[in-house]
Amino acid sequence: MIPLTHCFGWTKGSRDEQKNRMREFADAGAKHLVLTNGLLAEGLKDSAYLMTFADDMKEFGLDFVDSHALWGMWSDPGLPAEEWREIMLLRHRMAFRICQHYGVCTMAFHTGNTFNSVFGKELVLDDYYDALIRSLEILLPEAEKCGVIIALENQWTPLNHSRQLLHVMEHFRSPNLGLCYDSGHGNLMEKGLLFPGQTCVPPIWNDLGIPVEWEENLIEKFAPWMVNCHLHDNNGISDEHKLPGNGTVDWTRIKNVLRRSPRLACIQNECSAKGISISQLCGSFQNRLCDF
Repeated sequence: MIPLTHCFGWTKGSRDEQKNRMREFADAGAKHLVLTNGLLAEGLKDSAYLMTFADDMKEFGLDFVDSHALWGMWSDPGLPAEEWREIMLLRHRMAFRICQHYGVCTMAFHTGNTFNSVFGKELVLDDYYDALIRSLEILLPEAEKCGVIIALENQWTPLNHSRQLLHVMEHFRSPNLGLCYDSGHGNLMEKGLLFPGQTCVPPIWNDLGIPVEWEENLIEKFAPWMVNCHLHDNNGISDEHKLPGNGTVDWTRIKNVLRRSPRLACIQNECSAKGISISQLCGSFQNRLCDF
């Protein structure tokens, strides 16, 4: 049975509010929560915060299975700004230690945003790719020490196009490196071309000065390398994180590929809880993925 994990924005509420949400997750049948980038950031600032959070989870029979790495323009491993790379790498190495402590085995990473308007107009895609490779050369041995698999996630920017990510997989061929398939991001890259002038995809590609390279058969390409997946729905235009069935993602196709992905370690519910109850959030996934 592949574990189903649930992502939630924990860091905005009080401890009592967090515990109420944990109770709702447990009452809805959830067993596993995601060690989010927000929780990691709080834990890196104050270890006691994460210790308390984990103790509270245990009260409701909940635990961590997977994590999302610290992310953002200055936190992603494809960062080309040399003066900030050492700090970025140190924070990820510290996060691996936290994952080791809580038994987390997969950590999803955004590779980075290729913003020439921020990092320098003279840069080309290969510069960002080289920065990513150099980061992984440092991070992979640290991840191995901590029993963590780095899972590179598809987004909708040039550095995390399937062509780039599959090159990285072939370059390292490491058991501590895999892919994280994000169904919402995949839908944007496969269907966004149907909505010229509306889709959120082109701006970052335009910033780099290259045309969008739309995707085809993305999850099928990921299958041999996939260790985690972030599942949510959208309309092919924007990254809405809707419940399954409330967008245009082909869920039959997704499930068929997931079943034949030999390295898949967990499935993550990454839908937004905005405007719905936690019971609805969990129930939708448990109904949609009941045969997993």
